[in-house]
Parts: sequence; C-alpha cells; structure tokens
Amino acid sequence: MNSFFSLSRIIFALALTTLIGCTTARIEYDRMTATQYPQPEIISGDEVNLTTIYWQGERLVGVDEDTTNIAALTGPANPLDPNQYDYITLAELETVETANRRDPIGSVTFSCGPSNAYTCTRYHLYGVVVNHYWEGSCGLACRDTGMLGLMYAGASGATNDRSAFASFWKNSIVNSDNGKYLRSTAHEVGHAFNLNHCDGDGSMTIMNQTGTVGSTYNYEFSASSLDHLQNHADNEVWPGLSPRDYACPHAH
Repeated sequence: MNSFFSLSRIIFALALTTLIGCTTARIEYDRMTATQYPQPEIISGDEVNLTTIYWQGERLVGVDEDTTNIAALTGPANPLDPNQYDYITLAELETVETANRRDPIGSVTFSCGPSNAYTCTRYHLYGVVVNHYWEGSCGLACRDTGMLGLMYAGASGATNDRSAFASFWKNSIVNSDNGKYLRSTAHEVGHAFNLNHCDGDGSMTIMNQTGTVGSTYNYEFSASSLDHLQNHADNEVWPGLSPRDYACPHAH
C-alpha cells in the first residue's frame, strides 16, 4: 500500500499543524437509526479510512460522527404507493440535513497553536446515512435501488456548493459489503472535493464509478486525482466553496 496510508504519518501531520497552523476539512457525519457508518478496512496491515485515503492527496480530513439517532421517514399509508417511504427525495434529504446539520457550509477561521499564535481554517462537509433507497426528484420514474450514494448541493439549495453527501443504507451493497461501502463513501467525498468520474483511471481507483471497478478496486487515487487534490487552488478543492467543475482535466 501507498505509504500515505500510514496512521503514524497522519498523527505526525496533525501534531505539526497544531504548532504551525493548519487547513483541514471536517466531515460532520450523521446517520439514521438501524444504519452504520463505513468501518475501516485493514489492507496489508494498514488501517484504511476516510482520513487516510484523503491524506494521499495531502488533504487533512477529520470525521466527526455526530447525530446517530435520526428517524427514518414515515407517514400515513398511501394505498396508491405502499413503498413510498422506502425511498427519499432530494427535498426530503435536504430537510433531514437542515434539521440536523451543526457545522456551517463553507469555512471557519480560528486561532490555534501555542498561545493561539497561528491561524487555522476548517472547511465543512456534511454526510448522512439514510435508511432509504434513492428516489431523486421525479418521483416513481427516478426510483433507484441500485444507487449507493451521491453528492448533492446541501442545505443551501441549488448553488451546488459541494457541501453534502449521502449513502443509501437500503442498497444491498451498502448494508452488506463494508469494503465497497467505504470505497463508495470515499468516492462521494471525492465529488465534494471537486473530483469527477473522469479523474479515475478507468480501472481500479476511487473516482471510477462502481460499475467500472466491480469487485476489483483499491483505495487509491489516480495521478489525475492526486494532481487536483495537491496542486489546485483551495477554492477549487475544499468542499462548501465554489460550484462543482465538471471539466476534465481540471484547469489550473
């Protein structure tokens, strides 16, 4: 595995940032009851999680598992649509976020380090695991039991600020295959960092779509993804800022 996965390297980097100031992202991670977050995987003796994955791109990402008791959507029975509450729409997803999100969209700046001598900036990303399938925005015609997750605009509405993502627990892969669930989550977080499907290598890396990688995947970024994460301007990378750029390759 790539040495970027080493937890000791991440711990050292986090310690260093407390001394010299830092720029980080924090995922405020919520979930509905009867669901789980993706768990770490052990690959060649190294623990792989969202933090270690994004450290490959020299981006420090922390995960704050926050509200874990959100109720699944329910309501009066609809004889014309008995499976109505198996699915969640974009509007319903944003309602869940609005009711539970704690951290702001965008960034906060605060004093840090010894005697608060330095300045730190933290960017925010909201994630939620919902106990539903994806319905989309056009009702029955959009229902998709195969969707694992997606990035969406977030509670700020249609500005497409790359500030939120969701996983759909009722999907059989999400609720039964942790390795693929972790990869899918890292993929959606990648979209929040302005990475696109064409940033994959067409084979195994994170930004390839699930249908491309199948069961042959890794937890690494392609050269194109790493170039974007490491070398592009912060406002093009950190979540909660500029609208998503669908161009490939990304312009510097």
